[in-house]
Amino acid sequence: MTPVNEITFRNLPFQPEPSQVFYIENGYDEEANDLIRSFYPHLKRIFKNDRLDFYYLPFLVEEENVEAKVRYYAPYLSPSQVVTGVQSNAFVPYIADEDTRKNLKPSLILGAIPDELGEGVRFMQVQLSDLDFTHLENLFEVLRLADERQESYYREMMDERTLSTPMSEPAIYMDMEMDVSEAPHSIRRSKELSFNRLKPHKERKKTAEELEEEQSLIETRKVMEELLRTVQKLRLEGVSLMAIHELIDKQEPLSRMTITPDYRIFLPDYNNMEIEMGALPKAIYFLYLRYPEGIVYKHMPDYFSELLNIYRQLRPNTDEARLNLTITKVVNPLGNALNENIARIRKAFVEKFDEHLANNYIITGERGLQYRIPLDRELITWEE
Repeated sequence: MTPVNEITFRNLPFQPEPSQVFYIENGYDEEANDLIRSFYPHLKRIFKNDRLDFYYLPFLVEEENVEAKVRYYAPYLSPSQVVTGVQSNAFVPYIADEDTRKNLKPSLILGAIPDELGEGVRFMQVQLSDLDFTHLENLFEVLRLADERQESYYREMMDERTLSTPMSEPAIYMDMEMDVSEAPHSIRRSKELSFNRLKPHKERKKTAEELEEEQSLIETRKVMEELLRTVQKLRLEGVSLMAIHELIDKQEPLSRMTITPDYRIFLPDYNNMEIEMGALPKAIYFLYLRYPEGIVYKHMPDYFSELLNIYRQLRPNTDEARLNLTITKVVNPLGNALNENIARIRKAFVEKFDEHLANNYIITGERGLQYRIPLDRELITWEE
């Protein structure tokens, strides 16, 4: 039987999945790394057959399109900079026990579950010296143990949850966010009846204003859904991000912003990246740039003339009545037009680089308080 230990990690900069397997070490063991490199495709296949993903950090940054993804997190990197490997000792600082850190041998860790206090993550550990890499039969014993360990943990968690939370049978299905179609017929029927009771007997015909507001809300949701899809394509999974943070600067610089005479927005320190958006969101953005202290949402009508003038400059050939109507909708605090365009501004930045930097450039705030752009105005240049 292959010896198996446990290691607890604290404050990992990502949330490990139960299906992930990692190689870790303290320092750099040349023999162990040569072994992993030699058997890497074989290991990937073995773990994949058991629905597990094997990660070897030095190879992580060689993924497809990783350079573009790295630049999404670190737009200040020069195109000439080459992404280099990360050592597998990146995990070591997060090991909770000091003696375990010091005496760590080249190992595989797998089967992540939360620790007893919920403050860290416990992994099963198998030292490489205990594995026969020519056959790897004993690895299957460890995989079976990992499966049993996780099943036991989640079974206990569900048992505790069921015992400690008195709820009706339908409520359990709702709490677990299960599709109603998967619930027993009696539960589906009870939910259908409860939903029917909420429906009015006769729907009131919506006004043109209500229909327009509803359409605006749909548009805002579409913008955010599109942004989510874009970000998902560009973002690295958590463990890759941990590796990337070993490569990028710890003190990440904010870029200056340059606004050209024809109202184009560039970030010169992020490889002269251009931020593109439509005329209306850009007019709103320029208005907020003028007010570092921010603007209270309900006070937007006070800025009607100023916003109209900015929008007129961005749309010089548009009919004046149409310009007025558009800005009237934007400054209406009871409408959704402003939210819709703030969402478009957010999308313009976040589809170019990650939120941890983009939040300095977008309009943010809390309901009832000022909405503002945090960027230091000394970093902004309006060219003439």
